[in-house]
Amino acid sequence: MKIKKILLFAICILFVTAVFAQSEERPNIIFIHVDQMHWQAVSAYGNKYVKTPGIDKMVKDGYSFRTHYSANPVCSPARASWFTGRVTSEHGLAINGHRLPSDLPDLGSWLKDNGDYVTAAAGKWHVTGRDQSDGFKLISTYGESKGELFDAQTARACVGFLENYAGDKPFFLTAGFVNPHDCCYTSGAQGGEAKFEFANQIKRDLPPLPENFWSYKGKSRNEKANKEKEDYFKFYIYMYYKYMEMVDAEVGRLYDALMSSKFKDNTMVIFSSDHGDGLGFHGWSSKSKMEDEAWRVPLIIVPPGKMQNESEDWDHPSIGVDLTATICDYAKVPLLPKMTIGKSLKPIVEGQEVDDWHTYIVGESWQGNGGAKVGIRDKQYKSIIYVSGKVLVYDMINDPLETKDLANYKTGEKVLKRHKKYLKDYLDKITIYTPSEEKSNSTKKPKKTKKVFKTINEFYNQVKTEW
Repeated sequence: MKIKKILLFAICILFVTAVFAQSEERPNIIFIHVDQMHWQAVSAYGNKYVKTPGIDKMVKDGYSFRTHYSANPVCSPARASWFTGRVTSEHGLAINGHRLPSDLPDLGSWLKDNGDYVTAAAGKWHVTGRDQSDGFKLISTYGESKGELFDAQTARACVGFLENYAGDKPFFLTAGFVNPHDCCYTSGAQGGEAKFEFANQIKRDLPPLPENFWSYKGKSRNEKANKEKEDYFKFYIYMYYKYMEMVDAEVGRLYDALMSSKFKDNTMVIFSSDHGDGLGFHGWSSKSKMEDEAWRVPLIIVPPGKMQNESEDWDHPSIGVDLTATICDYAKVPLLPKMTIGKSLKPIVEGQEVDDWHTYIVGESWQGNGGAKVGIRDKQYKSIIYVSGKVLVYDMINDPLETKDLANYKTGEKVLKRHKKYLKDYLDKITIYTPSEEKSNSTKKPKKTKKVFKTINEFYNQVKTEW
């Protein structure tokens, strides 16, 4: 009897130890990111003008966050937020060409030091001022920023990593694809390098213009006077979707390789884009604006070994630094230093009740179309506040195409009053970067960093003292 009790006790100890070990196991993480992807450019989301079977598989297996926004709708600032967990006015890389300060750790080094991860990277980085090899083993880099030339190479490198990795440590793999960013080079809405004679041959295949093509800032444009612009944009949208299909093939290649590998059941996948593209919405293309076509981006999370059956979330607006917090949560490591905004999406993915989610999110854009501005979004409303004093307010439930500016209506005035309080609350949580911390923060124009942060500080001081 005594021997039986001893054996039973030993079995219990082994069982508890196994369960504990399993609960402590860190999953592998693959972060797949593309450049300049409109949040609706996915066939699984109902877009019949583009075919994205690769991304569709992740949609089917994962959890789509449909109200996810970039920390900044510009390339380098958005990417710096991903990899530091800090918002634009904190990390110092406020516009393209600035440099990330050397004292901020990035996600690669953080996971290595705190989670014993093997960190590897392929493809696009574009976090200027930070040598990616400091935090990652580079398994493939790219020369020119043209996806047609380098995205296939990135996919092959990542597939090769999955086929050859034999270590006993978990890995964090970041796969940076360029497309659909090639739209900036070969099919610009005003001509670019594209041969527009080709448009006549595919006229029947050209997608229609967005419903709000002629609507901008609540005003209607003269359609007859801009017929040529319609033709340009139809062809632009057509070519943009072709670039989407090109990158989807490479993303699908990587995802298929993972699902066929030994890492399938213990690897989480995150898919997103640094920012969106105008894509003819409001009659424009490119990035940097706070309207949804540029600010809003796709986010898909496929948790390790748990298929979510095309789950969608529209109720929890999220921001780029939430992606960072989510990675840290799954990796069982602390948040990066001074991360005060990002929240993990893991509880939502796992179906848990979340009581302390964002009441609002804030995005920043300090360059490009219309000048410096911030966007504030809650569940229903969005306000866009320019440093110049211009303000736009939209009802995102009843006016998702942002065609009616409510700023001069009572509803809009109430929203703006509330959103200004949100912005002040946001500023109480963050620490604004001081350019003097580094002598040369810009790759080309060192003085430009101080100029931009002078604007940021003056605007935010006005928010704190005058609002």
